[in-house]
Amino acid sequence: MELDSIEDLYENALMMSNGESLEYRGLTVEKVDWPHPEHTEYAVLNEDGEKVESLTISAYVDVDDLENYLDEIADYGPENLEDWLNRGEDLK
Repeated sequence: MELDSIEDLYENALMMSNGESLEYRGLTVEKVDWPHPEHTEYAVLNEDGEKVESLTISAYVDVDDLENYLDEIADYGPENLEDWLNRGEDLK
């Protein structure tokens, strides 16, 4: 399935095959194998292919909520998952 937008991703997240992805603002949002059928897991990779977040697309209230979170990640530009998870520590 061709994903052209975040709306496509949000509406079709549960039907996507592993490995299908969407490019968004330098991020790749890719469906990954997840052993729990009640959730659909997506990895968020930066431009270097480093995983910076894991998402359950269906957990977002609407497409705007998902887009806002992806924008937050893209604006921060984490180097890896640890960088993203520890981003608030610099503010203390």
